[in-house]
Amino acid sequence: METVVLNLKIRESYQDYIKTAAEALRRGELVAFPTETVYGLGVHRDNADAVKRLFEAKKRPEEKRLTLMIADPHDVTKYVNRFSDTEKRLMDFFWPGALAIVFTAKNSDGICIRLPDNAIARDLIRMAQVPVVTTSANISGQPPATDAQQVLMDLKGRIHVILDGGSTRLRSPSTIIRVNNGAVEVLRHGVITETSIKNCLQTGLMRL
Repeated sequence: METVVLNLKIRESYQDYIKTAAEALRRGELVAFPTETVYGLGVHRDNADAVKRLFEAKKRPEEKRLTLMIADPHDVTKYVNRFSDTEKRLMDFFWPGALAIVFTAKNSDGICIRLPDNAIARDLIRMAQVPVVTTSANISGQPPATDAQQVLMDLKGRIHVILDGGSTRLRSPSTIIRVNNGAVEVLRHGVITETSIKNCLQTGLMRL
């Protein structure tokens, strides 16, 4: 498999490259792209073969959860029927941003959703017009990639397209939480600290 790197610093090619990557997602191909935290690796959620190839490319255990990325706040209602007051406040405060929330979904026990604070990621998801599930763009167990060259070193020949948007801003993974009866459980520690979450819920005055 040839891995194609599309340099988004070439501004006149930006829309064409986003379109190329979106079409690749719709075909079931594996696409790496920047977020504000680390580079993500995305596939069409409803293409079972594509999801399987994502796990194989990363050498990732299949029991580990993938994150559904959305492009706009209202997109979450496509997948979740209702939200607790705590979830609503966290979404309002931290989205778009580096907080992923595991919700009770319409058709499953739980679904991890994030609205990234990165225009490239959101433009790609909007143009793809399919549900995009993601994980970090690296071999499982290795440090997450924060630029396209790191992605290429890890995954060359394993994935189809890399959108090169330069180095990521925060250079550290997102935080994953679940809300149970108003209490926040941190499933993965990341950029957003427990202190920031507590301050959001108690006062609403602090933001990362």
